[in-house]
Amino acid sequence: ICTSLSLYSRSPGAVFLISCVSVIISLLQTRRHLQQIHDIAFSSTTVSVVREGREMSGVSSSSLVPGDVLVVPPSGLLLPCDAALLTGQAIVNEAMLTGESVPVTKTPLPPSSLHYLPSSSSHKRHTLFCGTQVVQTRFYGNERVLAAVVGTGFSTAKGGMVRSILFPRKLSVRFYVDAMKFVLLLSILAGCGFIYTLAINFYFKFQVKDTILRAFDVITIAVPPALPAALTVGIVYALARLRKNNIFCISPQRVTLAGKVKLVCFDKTGTLTEDSLDLLGVQPVVAGSFTSGLCSARDLPQCPLLYAMATTHSIATINGKLTGDPIDLKMFQGTGWVLREPPPGSFDTLTPTIACPPKGGGGEILGSEVELAQLRMFTFSSDLQRMSVIVRVAPTSDPKQLHVFCKGAPETICQLCRPNSVPGDFPEVLGSLTQQGYRVLAVAHRPLHMAWHKAERVKREVVECDLRLAGLVVMQNRLKSQTTPVMSSLSHAGIRNVMITGDHLLTAVCVARECGMIPSTHSVIVAETTPTSLVSFRVLGEGRSPTTESGEEGTTPLIIKAGDLQPPFHMALDGKTFSVLRESSSQDDYQRVLVKGTVFARMAPDQKAQLVRDLQSIGYGVAMCGDGANDCGALKAAHAGISLSETEASVASPFTSKIPDISCVPILLREGRCALVTSFSIFKFMALYSLAEFITVSILYSYESNLGDWQYLYIDLVLVFAFSVVMGYTGPHPHLVKRRPLGTLAGVHVMLSLGLQTLLLIVFQISALLYLQKQPWYQPLNPDPESRNIRCSENTVLFQISIFQYVALAVSLSTAAPYRRPLYTNVWFLLALGILFPLNIYLTLAPAHWWTWLWEWLQMKPHPSLWFSVAIVELALFNFLISHLLEGYILPSECVRVLLRWVRCKTKPRNKYKHLLSSIPPNWPFTSHS
Repeated sequence: ICTSLSLYSRSPGAVFLISCVSVIISLLQTRRHLQQIHDIAFSSTTVSVVREGREMSGVSSSSLVPGDVLVVPPSGLLLPCDAALLTGQAIVNEAMLTGESVPVTKTPLPPSSLHYLPSSSSHKRHTLFCGTQVVQTRFYGNERVLAAVVGTGFSTAKGGMVRSILFPRKLSVRFYVDAMKFVLLLSILAGCGFIYTLAINFYFKFQVKDTILRAFDVITIAVPPALPAALTVGIVYALARLRKNNIFCISPQRVTLAGKVKLVCFDKTGTLTEDSLDLLGVQPVVAGSFTSGLCSARDLPQCPLLYAMATTHSIATINGKLTGDPIDLKMFQGTGWVLREPPPGSFDTLTPTIACPPKGGGGEILGSEVELAQLRMFTFSSDLQRMSVIVRVAPTSDPKQLHVFCKGAPETICQLCRPNSVPGDFPEVLGSLTQQGYRVLAVAHRPLHMAWHKAERVKREVVECDLRLAGLVVMQNRLKSQTTPVMSSLSHAGIRNVMITGDHLLTAVCVARECGMIPSTHSVIVAETTPTSLVSFRVLGEGRSPTTESGEEGTTPLIIKAGDLQPPFHMALDGKTFSVLRESSSQDDYQRVLVKGTVFARMAPDQKAQLVRDLQSIGYGVAMCGDGANDCGALKAAHAGISLSETEASVASPFTSKIPDISCVPILLREGRCALVTSFSIFKFMALYSLAEFITVSILYSYESNLGDWQYLYIDLVLVFAFSVVMGYTGPHPHLVKRRPLGTLAGVHVMLSLGLQTLLLIVFQISALLYLQKQPWYQPLNPDPESRNIRCSENTVLFQISIFQYVALAVSLSTAAPYRRPLYTNVWFLLALGILFPLNIYLTLAPAHWWTWLWEWLQMKPHPSLWFSVAIVELALFNFLISHLLEGYILPSECVRVLLRWVRCKTKPRNKYKHLLSSIPPNWPFTSHS
């Protein structure tokens, strides 16, 4: 708004002064913002580089080019570029990019990728990204950890983040599009005023210079220069309140998009449930059969299942503390084993992570002297849903005897195993565990007869095959304390909740029921893909499970007949079925799944993003809340993506919350609605202010008069500017309601409001003028062609009635519920109102001999009758009453909404998802031919 103040005033001296002040403020703000971006983007350090076969130390990071080979020191490094790891391993903190506070392990590029410069996007598990911190490295004996530079500057991941801040992706926000259309409408009105002014000034034979100045003056009145700035006021205040709630934003335009959200997608683990899991037990497989019941990992004998739990992880010891994925930590800690560095000369290979049983008080190893050395790791992949390691078990007589241990999603691991190693009751046991909400991982193994140097280059596909199932690892994941209350709050507000997770489908359904995402009285239909790539449907009902944690009987889903389906119902499906439905089924069936689907399990990262885009395509305003790198695509695709992270900003999503649970979601939605309504209110206020001033000036032109410079200043800088600034301080309402705020300025409701308020402005200004003309002491203005004819009764009356109209508009358009707090909570607004309203009273009622300089300064002509001034105040108060009733009670009423719906001939929902919901045939999807 400061940058537009210079155009408010009609005084040349004031224009120059305010222009200088606003330019200086703009320069200081721009410099501060650029300095902040510079601090984020710029980093300079010296590194060691291998060029032409020799190592060069002290090389400036700014001189690096793609193809250079970077030496990563053991003590770590803040990466100045994107680099593909060639040798060794690196543990990296990528919180700045992904929001994940857990360090990740990077492994060398596979041999097949060494003959070309790899892409950082397609080789994420092998790429060290710019701006991330290498915490620790692992390497061959005395060899170096090398990485090939693949990107510098804006071509890096960090450069992409800076570029997204400098040049954010353009969003098609209807509010802003309609605002520009409305400005065009005001411009047409200004054109009409321009022609009117020329005609009337030529009629009164004004000088050509004055005529042109007045004509252009009308344009600046009808189209206020601060109108575009008014669109951002609500966003600015919302961002400040969000920061106080530890929610940070790198894309401010998305704040108003959050106000139109109708559906929220949630990740499960770490978002709805706790980050850490409790190891409930293990279910070993012995001779192709499950043992009876769960047992503790510490009670396991020396067996492949125990060895797999001790080695299939990416845990590292950093500063004497075990660090890694929470699941890996719980699984390893459940074995009771320890990690340690090997003594010098133990292995003539890559310095490995060694797991061994704990030592007793005297230093002896308890149980046995076995040591497991992790020689090669194939890191976890969300697409493959598994990870594996190559391990040497010591002591051994054969140096080529290695072992492969693999863990991952039970369905995936089962497909990689020999059929005779998988128990026949595998589906039943897995179903029983997942239906109780447990997180289940399958573990498999196989011997590998291979020299260690070949093992370092073997392809993943060669290793992860012909496995033997070792057992199941069962973990319990508890809901976060805020999950259920937030779900209840969102549901009561009519906001649909959807879970998108990589976990097992039945586990996800159980969690959805537990948190209230799926009410206990609602049915669940599971969509599954048959071996022939067809989609079948079955209904989950309520049955009795053997036991719960307390030892009592509980409820778990069981398969029942299709005929027992009772609406309302929810759909649940996995990633494979999602792909089949999207690519093979009819468009209607797929879109019906979109509007009825609540649980989407075993979803790959790209599937999560695609689901968000498909939900947007049928009219949903979509928010996404997640905590991991696997959610980045969906977070960016959503209208409002919220990453739960300890960092203040990351490229992972538009919003980053330091609040470790989903309570940040309703906070953002409330702020979004408040920002949207505030922007609407201030925009309408600025538009009506310009119309009110346009009406006043147009009437005065017909009397060959005009407003004085100081009258313009009082209206523009004292009244309008003050109220436009403080109107945005009203905070969001503490509760979400089902009705969403309007999202368009071109709607009938907004146009009706503007039209009726404009009519009130005209009626009361003309009424005040007519009342003046009926006074016995009234003398019509005798215009002087050489003067501006400002000091006259017509000017004074219209100025006095109009200054009350600006106050009335500010109060009437600051309606509170259901999106904003009551107006009395806005202390700054009350302060402005408490100062300006009495000041207007004084300017209307005060006798001329009180502060004569003020009357002279404002070029006002005193009224001979005090009662006439009182009548003007009464007329203004009556104007305020009608304006407030109109905005606060009449227009928001249900009767007006029904009437407007009838006028628009609205017979069907505008949003496609509403039409899809109303058109679902009976007994669907069992009548579908998918």
